[in-house]
Amino acid sequence: MQLSINPAAERGPWRDHPALSAAAMREAATAIAAWPGYRPTPLRAMPGLAASLGLGAVGVKLEAARFAPGSFKSLGPPYALQRALAREGGAGWRAVAATSGNHGRALAWGAAQFGAGCTIFMPAHTSAGREAAIRGFGAEVVRVPGDFDASLAAASAAAEAPGTMLVADLPWRGSDAIPRDILAGYSVLASEFTQAPTHVFVAAGNGSLAAATAARLWLDHGAARPMVVAVEPTSSDAIRRSLAAGERITLGEGAGSVMDGLVVRAPSHLCWPVLRAAVDAGLAIEDDQAVATLRAAARDGWGDGALEIGETGIAALAGLVAAAGDPAMRVALGLGPGSRAVAIACEGVTDQDVFARLLE
Repeated sequence: MQLSINPAAERGPWRDHPALSAAAMREAATAIAAWPGYRPTPLRAMPGLAASLGLGAVGVKLEAARFAPGSFKSLGPPYALQRALAREGGAGWRAVAATSGNHGRALAWGAAQFGAGCTIFMPAHTSAGREAAIRGFGAEVVRVPGDFDASLAAASAAAEAPGTMLVADLPWRGSDAIPRDILAGYSVLASEFTQAPTHVFVAAGNGSLAAATAARLWLDHGAARPMVVAVEPTSSDAIRRSLAAGERITLGEGAGSVMDGLVVRAPSHLCWPVLRAAVDAGLAIEDDQAVATLRAAARDGWGDGALEIGETGIAALAGLVAAAGDPAMRVALGLGPGSRAVAIACEGVTDQDVFARLLE
């Protein structure tokens, strides 16, 4: 487990970034609030966990309740697709993307909502349960030999065909409008806080959720914004290393992680300026810490009621538990009896077979 404090993190009033502006975040919140079935996801109070960690309060924001796909991804890709279809004239389009699970599931759901076709490219190793969930929303799934990068290359190539658009964290047809809209969609999550926490722990991945969360909290709370900690596996800690170095770092090909949705080699180009300005620390945790927290949550280990959270979604809560249990990290992050910490559980259980194996 390693922690790096970001020396470049800013305080003071929000300032717009090329990737994300106040207007874009507010427009996304208005649009998504109008979708059928929208409601803020619950923030579960965890007094037993807070007492065991010596904190004033702990809450877990449960993205399992986010529309039918059950993850934060239900905000970004569908919103970006809706906007792109409006720009491109609506009917007849096919959306394509690469995924190891949640992105494809959310995009397939969004395509069904907004009347587009959908093809998802998926690495060969991804579980059959995740493929079935994507097909359940009416999308075509194409298995690609190799890792996620191979699937992304296949999706990008497919997006060259007429009537096909790439809905991903990459430019399409030379424009970054779609990835910027994905970020704006994700920012809706943090707009739902009714009271500002002192600390927010959020999964890292390529940085899109962390950047969007930190940006919206900064917009809403200015200099009084919460401390934001991005959590990732030690085998794939590109954001932690980048924050420590003050520049965007690309990792070599390394090991995987049980937190599969967070395995990336570098922060997103688009997100990096926002991450550097608005995320206060990067925390890398071991797989066994993530699995131990997943089991404790599922088995009501703190007396707050059982929580079923997927192996990627558990990262933020595992990071909070690990950091609060380490004396040096408590001091570095300012965690103590007056802290009100929130961990964003960015997904529910997305594959019951995988979840059951992790509980054994």
